[in-house]
Amino acid sequence: MSLVDRVLAPIVPLSFGAPGLRLRRRGFAELGRIDGHHVVVTGANSGIGLAATETLLGLGARVTMVCRDRARAEAARAELERVPGRRGRVAIELCDVARLDEVAQLAARLHDPIDVVVHNAGVLPPARIATADGFELTWATHVVGPHLLTRLLRPRLASTSKIVLVSSGGMYLAPLGVPGAVPDPYDGVRAYALTKRAQVVLAELWTELDPGGPGVVAMHPGWVDTVAVRTSLPRFHALTRPLLRDASGGADTVAWLATTPLEALDRGGFYFDRRRRSTHLVPWQRDRPERRAELWRWCNDVTDRYVRPGSTSPAFAPV
Repeated sequence: MSLVDRVLAPIVPLSFGAPGLRLRRRGFAELGRIDGHHVVVTGANSGIGLAATETLLGLGARVTMVCRDRARAEAARAELERVPGRRGRVAIELCDVARLDEVAQLAARLHDPIDVVVHNAGVLPPARIATADGFELTWATHVVGPHLLTRLLRPRLASTSKIVLVSSGGMYLAPLGVPGAVPDPYDGVRAYALTKRAQVVLAELWTELDPGGPGVVAMHPGWVDTVAVRTSLPRFHALTRPLLRDASGGADTVAWLATTPLEALDRGGFYFDRRRRSTHLVPWQRDRPERRAELWRWCNDVTDRYVRPGSTSPAFAPV
């Protein structure tokens, strides 16, 4: 652990906020170019997704923006293409990743080779919302939809491709629970944390169970001043606003993971500010093996009807 991390780690608001990023940035190298690489980013028309898209375009990538709303997506693309040289390198695909039928249709439309998939789309609803498929919204958006898209794209992804799951530091507040379950009475922040923990575990499981597949990693962006934080967590935003990172700061590690050669990364690792981090607050904490097995089985079971038999997901093996 670096000296900066030793000092900042016990002070979460500074470490996760803008001050921590400013200090760590002094040791950051310039991001490498990825000219011609194709990156798919979900939730790309605002916040961290938009900032990551802008950075990756600046490094030469072609980006497919996966968004729910056409008008907002078109407005974001128009703004991105104001920079000379970007026209023709930004594509839009409409998809609500919480709807499995739309995810399956999206996967069928993504014909071009893909170098990086960034599962960034996120929600933090104030009340329990059930999707058309019967899942609670945060589980559908953060876990089920991304898992299905990964399964469907898997046959077309090279072993050198990368999948980045944008998790959250909030996952430190939740153990791995029963897949699909949320608190009763509903607590949106708790549900968010549970699903973000599940994302981190899924990155590990894809790595363990599909060793010949693409490199799967998870990351957390720190505390970022986004529209979602302002609307869903107004009190938190009011208290922490001076410390919050801007969207480009939150997207920095996404861009770094997308541009860093896979052999320089730890497959299945959890990253924050360009370094691999522990997935638990204390070393002796562990996710229960039976819960990990249950998560993998559940994710496959609820997405199986959209996947051609024998075409993707490795069978579960004990971990």
